[in-house]
Order: sequence, then structure tokens, then C-alpha cells
Amino acid sequence: MNLRLKTLRQQKNINQAELGKILDVGKTTISNYETGYSVPDLETVVKLADYFNVSTDYLLGRTDYPEMCTEQIFQTTNLLAENEIEVLEILRKVNDRQQIKLIGRIEEIVKQITSEKTNHNNETGDFKSSAAPSTLSKKEVG
Repeated sequence: MNLRLKTLRQQKNINQAELGKILDVGKTTISNYETGYSVPDLETVVKLADYFNVSTDYLLGRTDYPEMCTEQIFQTTNLLAENEIEVLEILRKVNDRQQIKLIGRIEEIVKQITSEKTNHNNETGDFKSSAAPSTLSKKEVG
């Protein structure tokens, strides 16, 4: 953490005394953080992360990505397609038990779509199967 703190402070073009004033601590305290002589408490780590606009995980060395939001990482690197993001947003609306049920049903539907029993309609591009449900009832999810 000490090297990241020093680097972030230098990138903001502020000295130890200025950062100390922002955190309501002395210059020596900041120096001790940056040299690794002492470690800030949790509240101070959160204040530092907020001030430098980075995640606490980045500040503590748990990740190499300073961004505060993983969604920003996905959007900027295009790791997820728009449809995949939509599925994740839907899953976030239900509890863990319901998520497990939904994932199971999705897996069943995918197997049915890709199985030999599934007929592809060349004109519309739609998949048709008498076994594949088109919707999930609230009873199945809940």
C-alpha cells in the first residue's frame, strides 16, 4: 500500500503535508504510511480511496485495477456483450436461491436448443422445440 499511496499522492501533485490536512493527520503520519512504518486504519483507507477515486482493493494492493466499479472495466474492455450484461442485471434482481434455479433453467434451455431434437427454421432464424419453454413462470423461479 505504501508505494501506491505515494504514487497516487504524487500524481495529484500534492505533498505529504497537504494530504495530511485533507485527512486531518500530520505530515509525519503520511510519511509513515508511505514508508510502510505504519498502516492506516480502515476509516483512513476508505478516505484515501475516496480522495484518490480508487477502490480500497487497489489501494491495499489486492487488485491492479484502480477503477472503483467493475462495470466500468467491462464496458471499457468490451468483455461482456450487451445481452450478457442484461442477463446479469436480471439475475441481480433475485435472491441466490432464485438465481440458481434460473441458471439451471437457462442451462436446460440451451441444451434443448442445441440438441438433435431441435429444429432450426431457416426462414426466420428462430429455434423451435416443443420441449423448450419460451418463458419461466413465477412459480418456477420463486
